[in-house]
Amino acid sequence: MLRRALESLLEISHASSASEIIVVDNASLDGTRSIIEEIATHYPAQRVRYLYEPIPGSLAGRHRGALEAQGDVCAFIDDDVQVNCDWLNGLEEAFRDPKVVLVGGAAHPKFESSPPDWLCGFYTENESGRSCGWLSLLDGGNSTKEIDPCYVWSLNLAIRKEILFKLGGFHPDLIPKPLQRFQGDGETGLGLNIARAGLKALYHPEVSVRHEVPASRLTAQYFAQRAFFQGVADSYTQVRAEGQSRQTKTWWPDSLRPIKRTFEFIRDAGRGMSTIRRQTVKAYNAGYKFHQDEVQRDPQLLEWVLRKDYWDYQLPKGWESFLPNVNSPHVSA
Repeated sequence: MLRRALESLLEISHASSASEIIVVDNASLDGTRSIIEEIATHYPAQRVRYLYEPIPGSLAGRHRGALEAQGDVCAFIDDDVQVNCDWLNGLEEAFRDPKVVLVGGAAHPKFESSPPDWLCGFYTENESGRSCGWLSLLDGGNSTKEIDPCYVWSLNLAIRKEILFKLGGFHPDLIPKPLQRFQGDGETGLGLNIARAGLKALYHPEVSVRHEVPASRLTAQYFAQRAFFQGVADSYTQVRAEGQSRQTKTWWPDSLRPIKRTFEFIRDAGRGMSTIRRQTVKAYNAGYKFHQDEVQRDPQLLEWVLRKDYWDYQLPKGWESFLPNVNSPHVSA
């Protein structure tokens, strides 16, 4: 997938003069470095930089890349997407408006196998477009428009570097399973800060990607894992907003309104849901409760959640003790 993602970037005709490509290897144990070296030899005119980041979790990878970047705009993509051939043109056009600070676009699915019939029940539709946040899929249509910043997701997110640093950057995300207590809300926290500041986010149809969805993500088990992860992330958002955990969860607190895409799904509990949807809601509640309990019992974790920013991207002291083997592959939820 990484090879396909890089080739889609490198095949953009003027990428060499308009951009640099930074690949952050987030403590992998596979052949990532050799792939980068091979790609670099095939595209000698392009600027491809390899960085190894030993701290696990995509927060470390994103912040390391931003700190190393030389451009005025940081455009983040994941290794399981391929960009549209006009992706860079769309970014350049969008950022010509000096009021635009954040840009995203569609994330269309590239399914490895036919999606199950029950998947349609996990889509929502609102002014931002038709989306399935559980798989990071979004179709906002064919017109350029302002968009809720919380619908610009990290698999396809571009931001003015000055604003990224001014607003505190990203929050912890995709933490390995044994370290789930340190999980945060990723780009959602950044989106919330952009919304509170009244800054402009733009959806541009040319800034689109194809998101590879393996068959393993089209299972009830994966959706339950993803829901648990989302429960943890939403608990983190609530604790940051209110300064403490809460014993009883309220589904629509004002502090969480911008992330209502999750709650639109949860709100429908009991309305003739399928077994898979009920399992997903149960897993979400378990994740939310897990994080709330962890914050309540550990003042150090509360301090971690309430940090002003994470630009040093260091996990709290002693994080290694939560891993059964710090040299084992890191598997995210």
